[in-house]
Amino acid sequence: MTRRRAASKRIAHPDQFDLLDYPEATAVLLTYSGRTVDLESPDFTHFDIDDIARPLAYQCRFVGNTQAYYSVAQHCVLASRLAPEGYEYDALMHDSEEAFTGDWPTPWKVRIGRDAIRQAIEPLKSALAKRFGFRHPEPKAVKLSDQRALATELRDLCAPHRVNWRDLPAPATEPIVPLGPEEAMTAFLRRYRELKPG
Repeated sequence: MTRRRAASKRIAHPDQFDLLDYPEATAVLLTYSGRTVDLESPDFTHFDIDDIARPLAYQCRFVGNTQAYYSVAQHCVLASRLAPEGYEYDALMHDSEEAFTGDWPTPWKVRIGRDAIRQAIEPLKSALAKRFGFRHPEPKAVKLSDQRALATELRDLCAPHRVNWRDLPAPATEPIVPLGPEEAMTAFLRRYRELKPG
């Protein structure tokens, strides 16, 4: 088990620790704002929503295999708009851990093992749910909105393909208009401010 030593005097942020003072640098992630995430025991107490929105906005769905750039952040906004009343915020935040893990394509989840991946990311997901106040484990209504978003993305953003997607729900009627990273980040933050509890 990795342990953090006393905070370095060189660090200004109370939630940040110096990678050089940490015995196992490969156990932490560095965020764009300069914060660090201990993957074994994550603490998001001092994190802002920008720490989630930006990396999600700069990650493309389907590992970039789309006909236009389309981010995880925009996917989350779409899922929130497809969610039933009372679940919109949970749907917006349902992929928040991907700000720190990346967007795992479903075929890789199956190949590696969904349970192994779920166990590895559980500390992140639980800590994020605690900090940002969304429901975890994920409600069925949120999973359904996620699947509807996927069905819409397959229709609007992916090349014609021969894959059996018949188990997915019907896509949204409105077509997707892909946004660039900065626009997607703005859309995510706007939606967050509309929906956040309290």
